[in-house]
Formats: sequence, structure tokens, C-alpha cells
Amino acid sequence: MATPLPPLAERLATELADEISKVKEPYRSNLIIWLNGLAGREIVNLNGDMAAWLAELGGFLMIDQYALIRIVCQEAERYFGTRRGRR
Repeated sequence: MATPLPPLAERLATELADEISKVKEPYRSNLIIWLNGLAGREIVNLNGDMAAWLAELGGFLMIDQYALIRIVCQEAERYFGTRRGRR
């Protein structure tokens, strides 16, 4: 029997936490501060707190916020990330 997938909000939060981890400091902290404002709460545990917030949003709003955060994370990683030899 196959193992059931975790809820969508948890999977999306895990993906976003991975994206955030690719951004180096101090930009990562600024990204998390922005995320706190967007969520209207303090996001301390990226996976758990973000999953709870996304689950509360539900449906299309959850997907919209996920897409927005992912775009911001990718742009931040592009300019301030740890890839391409940036330290």
C-alpha cells in the first residue's frame, strides 16, 4: 500500500522553506520579515508555521500566496543567493 502524501499546505511550505534557504544572509532575514508581514503573523518555523498559515488560507488564496512567495524567493535567490559562486 502506498504511503499517503502529506497535505498540500505542508508540501508547499516545504518547497518554500527550501527556496528561502537558498538566499544568503542578510537577505534571508529580510525575506522572512517580509513573509511575516504578508502572513500577518510571525513565521518562526518555516515548515510548520508557514504550513499552518497556508492551510488556513486554503484553496485559490493558498495557491496565489504560494506563487507570490515562490517568485519573490526565486528573484531573491537569483540576486542574493548562494548559487553561481556567490558567497
